[in-house]
Amino acid sequence: MFKKWLFAVGLAVNLTGCSVATYSHKLQDVTTGDRVGITFDNRNLDYIRVYPETKSCINLDAEDNGYTNNAIGFQTKLNNKLMGFPEIPETPELRREFWISAKDNIAIRMIQPNGAYQTVSFRPKVGSYYYVTGLFTSQYSPRSLSVVEVYKTDKGYYDRKPVEDLKLENCDDGSFRLQHF
Repeated sequence: MFKKWLFAVGLAVNLTGCSVATYSHKLQDVTTGDRVGITFDNRNLDYIRVYPETKSCINLDAEDNGYTNNAIGFQTKLNNKLMGFPEIPETPELRREFWISAKDNIAIRMIQPNGAYQTVSFRPKVGSYYYVTGLFTSQYSPRSLSVVEVYKTDKGYYDRKPVEDLKLENCDDGSFRLQHF
């Protein structure tokens, strides 16, 4: 029975032409000078997809976008990528750090297991650092996406302030997709 069920699911995925592997690539670091460092908290996040170099709308097909975690979704210490970005008290041991292009706006989307998503888009400051986490509000509501800028105070320690959300929408050219990620 299990083999028949597995075969049916595999057949359905192949016939629809919809595959996680074709849309699920990992975010890559940029090496140019116009970049910002972003730390992603692995503990409090669902899938995170980053859309660097976003203009006035989020292009779902942009080549430079990608997930912060691997395609399967394991978020373990083995997958950590630590580059020594500044830490704030909330910074966990389980995190990923990426260099992201700061040439245009950045959109960060947290995708929940039920397919719902929340997006924060902002204009980055070149050379700055940002911290992304999911805030737990209650057991009956999903986490809410939080993006803060990490900056050094006059006293020499790091503090944070929320980014201004530009509330950018998806571009029309991505409206044909089955699901809007």
